[in-house]
Amino acid sequence: MADLATNVPQMSPSQASKEATLNALLDATSQGLLYGRNYITTTGLTWGFLGGMISLDGALTRIANGTVTLTNAATNYVEATRAGVVSVNTSGFTAGGIPLYQITTVGSVVTNYLDVRLPPTHTGRLQLAMGDANTTLTAAQARCRILRFTGTLTAQRNIVLPLAEQEWIVNNATTGGFGLQFIGATGAGVVVAAARHAILYSDATNIVRVTADQA
Repeated sequence: MADLATNVPQMSPSQASKEATLNALLDATSQGLLYGRNYITTTGLTWGFLGGMISLDGALTRIANGTVTLTNAATNYVEATRAGVVSVNTSGFTAGGIPLYQITTVGSVVTNYLDVRLPPTHTGRLQLAMGDANTTLTAAQARCRILRFTGTLTAQRNIVLPLAEQEWIVNNATTGGFGLQFIGATGAGVVVAAARHAILYSDATNIVRVTADQA
């Protein structure tokens, strides 16, 4: 806590066995360390990460500590699936995945990294002034739960969402009187009329409507 009066046990300069207090505090905060960098197993092009407990389909599941192998002389994107599987690629974060780290390597060593993990409660809001064309959301854009689209349309346009299990609140705030069809790269989609909003859901195969369009 950041309050002046804290509930967290404090260490004093004169106490013995400070490491015992520190280790106990780290153990208490271990859930916040999930997927964090494990410095002990991180060396060269091997990136180590810490495990922890997560909920997978309602079941508490323990993710073990692990490592992934980075590509040299590249920007590496370390991410996890919603099933807790950690992987790395050099293309970019996958739409529908969980971003963890963006890592730069040169000379077979890590030269820089960005910790892009977000708290589970972070949802975010996207307001996108789209062009008069079909639009595929980026991985970062699709991670937002609230999606609001503006711009002027001359025909119905597609908004392509990732086919990973996720729910969105969408708002078609475009002008021109045309609907937006929310659809995955494959499968069926749904149309939200102009000046309307709805709750949509990806079941990993199709984009489906949770609620009817609302003004």
